[in-house]
Amino acid sequence: MGTYCSITFDDYSAFNNKNWYFQEIVNLIFQPEDFIVEHRKNSSKNQMLWGDRYEGDEELYEFKGFKQKAKVCRERLEIYGNSPKKARKDFIQAKKIAKEEAFYSFPLSQVSYDKYKKEIKTIISQKSKHYDELFTNLKDSLIAGDLGIYGQSLECHLHSILSVIDDNAFVEYDLSGVIENGWLDEEVARTVDYEKIIVLTEGKTDVEFISQSIEKLYPHLTNYYHFIDFQEYKIESNASALVKLVTSFAAANVKHPILALFDNDTTGIMEMNKLNSHFLTDNIRVLKFPDTAIAENYPTVGPTGKKVMNINGLACGIEMYLGIDVLTKENNLIPIRWKNFNDKEKKYQGELAEKAYVQDEFRKKLKNSLNDEYFEMNCLLNEIFNGLK
Repeated sequence: MGTYCSITFDDYSAFNNKNWYFQEIVNLIFQPEDFIVEHRKNSSKNQMLWGDRYEGDEELYEFKGFKQKAKVCRERLEIYGNSPKKARKDFIQAKKIAKEEAFYSFPLSQVSYDKYKKEIKTIISQKSKHYDELFTNLKDSLIAGDLGIYGQSLECHLHSILSVIDDNAFVEYDLSGVIENGWLDEEVARTVDYEKIIVLTEGKTDVEFISQSIEKLYPHLTNYYHFIDFQEYKIESNASALVKLVTSFAAANVKHPILALFDNDTTGIMEMNKLNSHFLTDNIRVLKFPDTAIAENYPTVGPTGKKVMNINGLACGIEMYLGIDVLTKENNLIPIRWKNFNDKEKKYQGELAEKAYVQDEFRKKLKNSLNDEYFEMNCLLNEIFNGLK
């Protein structure tokens, strides 16, 4: 006698499996810390899977499986390049595949991606279910196809489902039965296999502040990123060295997804443009720190004296993303000092006047329990999170 398990999206049961589980789904949307063990009443078991078998049953069973919010699961898909745009494009391609193979007996080609999402949202909210393989109309086909259509990629299929339910709705994968009955070893069930995204930066301070900000603000994404340890491996840290490092990774045909992140200043952009002229493999993306509003009118000190100007693209190192609160001393913004003149670019290279002070203030800020005052850092992190799209 077999044991069934399923994934529930806001209590809607899908991806039923007998005597095993969909490890590829676990790898895409869960982390090992999402695995929980807790006692629940039998009556809490999902009725879409179990019917009324456990109705009114107050006995306890040991739930073993994954649990996480929909927003977290969706963001985990998105950092690997999945997006509403990609899901829409994938849906259009899947319709062509389904038509070529005559999989459906109704005109699926007339179903837009928006109509598809609206339909699966209705199915989930109404908990619509049948146990027949019906593919004669859109609703029945989506129910039979776990809310997806033939030809869809699993990543885009999941992204579509996660985009129509509430951000705070839970996604659960109850593996209790298959573990209890010996079909699946619990240690194997807890294992999540995923590929880390390598982030390459100009220096060790970038690594420190970006990695710790992800850990503080987006802890559910921390494990997906790997930063180069400049100190341990004695790696040269500057924009020119970053170009050499990226070209070395490309020459070595490293398969991991790689994000090369340059400062938003004169030297960083100049060196980044050198990479843009190179042939890079598809897994490598070249990015720069984003422009910010605070940098549009920022105090500077140089050969011509004090001047408020737009320093985007000229002097935005990591310190400019640590927050206006830590950039302020004695009620004034700490100015940028113009240093070297870049003959090739015909521009000055700027640097914050009191870098050490600002860096120490940010370290104190990271220890604070509050998650506000991170607007510029969030802009930078979003560049990273969207880097593979």
